[in-house]
Amino acid sequence: MKDIELLRKLFAQGLISRRDFLKQMSAWGIGATLAGSLLSNTALAQEAQFGGHFVMAGNGSSTDSLDPVTYNDFVNSQIGRSLYNRLVYQNPNGVLVPRLAVSWDSNDTFDEWHIQLREGVEFHNGKTMTSADVLYSLQRHYGEGTTSGAAGNLSNIVGITATGPYELSISLSSGDIDFMYLLTDYQLMIQPEGSTDDAIGTGAFILEHFEPGVMAMFRKNPNYWDAPKPYYDSYELLTINDLNARTTAMQTGKVHAITNVDPKTVEFLRKSPGITIKDTPSRGHYNFTARTDTNPFDSPDLVLAMKYALPRQQIIDLALGGFGALGNDHPINAGYALFENGVAQRELDLDKARYHYERSGHSGAIELRVADISWPNAVDGAVLFKESAAKIGMNIEIRREPSDGFWNDVWNVQPFYASNWFARATQDQMFTVAYTGNWNDSRFQNEEFSRLLQEARIEKDQSLRAGMYTRMQQLIHDHSGALIPVYNSHVDAIASNITGYVGNPSRPLMDQLIQENTWFS
Repeated sequence: MKDIELLRKLFAQGLISRRDFLKQMSAWGIGATLAGSLLSNTALAQEAQFGGHFVMAGNGSSTDSLDPVTYNDFVNSQIGRSLYNRLVYQNPNGVLVPRLAVSWDSNDTFDEWHIQLREGVEFHNGKTMTSADVLYSLQRHYGEGTTSGAAGNLSNIVGITATGPYELSISLSSGDIDFMYLLTDYQLMIQPEGSTDDAIGTGAFILEHFEPGVMAMFRKNPNYWDAPKPYYDSYELLTINDLNARTTAMQTGKVHAITNVDPKTVEFLRKSPGITIKDTPSRGHYNFTARTDTNPFDSPDLVLAMKYALPRQQIIDLALGGFGALGNDHPINAGYALFENGVAQRELDLDKARYHYERSGHSGAIELRVADISWPNAVDGAVLFKESAAKIGMNIEIRREPSDGFWNDVWNVQPFYASNWFARATQDQMFTVAYTGNWNDSRFQNEEFSRLLQEARIEKDQSLRAGMYTRMQQLIHDHSGALIPVYNSHVDAIASNITGYVGNPSRPLMDQLIQENTWFS
């Protein structure tokens, strides 16, 4: 029944077609008459209401920007999803949905891709989108000199050619069967040719005011190509990094939606009138990251000692209120399509932790940097880690960092810190972004991993490909500086009068598209 309800919601939001709805119903053995009735009732029950001012809050920084190349936190990504569109989108079932691209195909070796673009799409300034704009937008994120977090994803591109006003041809240095999934990344927003940070996009909302680290104000795009969306007349995005302040804003009705709800306040909010809690298992994870190119974390034994001393279940139970699943020091969980449960779960084992710590020869303090923005109750999680490590004589000193500027000044810069990774569309994308290129925050290097990454991209046999990914997970588990205690859930709070909400395992608040796909009932 949950699957049918999800399908109804996807249809109501226009994320699947009538044909796809009826086809899936038939596959589940549901006759055409009943399926048609469900479809009719869905359209009637989910008829959207228009109007109102929607307000939401999340984590951001005074360094936030309107330029998609710079995006690296929640508020940045939220702004991007409001102002711009991507070529494709991954729905809650993991299926690619056309957005600014309407169709695509490749050659047999997956190193030449052809994309047909949607016609008649207008930017906020009235300019019609063409292939020149898409070519320009993608070129900003790959090649020498780019600082984009999507650079690792697109490093395989040799060249992009506009073969017509609404057609693109993309050449890769080697085949990639999942290439179109890479284009779902949150930096890869389409802008007008020559644009950088002027906030001109094709998205559902137009920017009226932006104050980094404080707020952004938007109004409805009256010429949105995906009409009748959006349903709200206007919307406001607040940066509220403090968990208590964000909870208070939700409880007092100042905002209609928040994410990263403090696990300690979930039940309080659940019992509050007018508030609904949404818990969606995700493909993301919370982590402690050690840079293995930096002393003392260049010692494999020291890193292994920390992994065995990590009290994963305690962190889930005591710091996260039970929300989340046991992490296993690699980034892939059952939410990924080709996941095999082939890597043995690493358990808390103080004997093994002590053995590897003594072998490392390390002594003295280990500084762990943590901010409230790292993940909900990350400081509490770090304290539990510190207490567990102390039992083997390892001294972890916790240094609290300000949330503002954390993603620029601490993450991917300092030697050891708490952070988090949102999901990516496929195993390949997660491996590529987080374990190669500019965002390889643990500085992981492994020749076998690099070889398998290339080989898996052209392997058509799904079972063989899944086995390759399992081996890559094992290599990260054994050799990287990623300590992953939790595969997290997206715990969102929304006002009870919001209709149309469908959780997405990719990112919180409906893949951060709640402002476009919901309405006030």
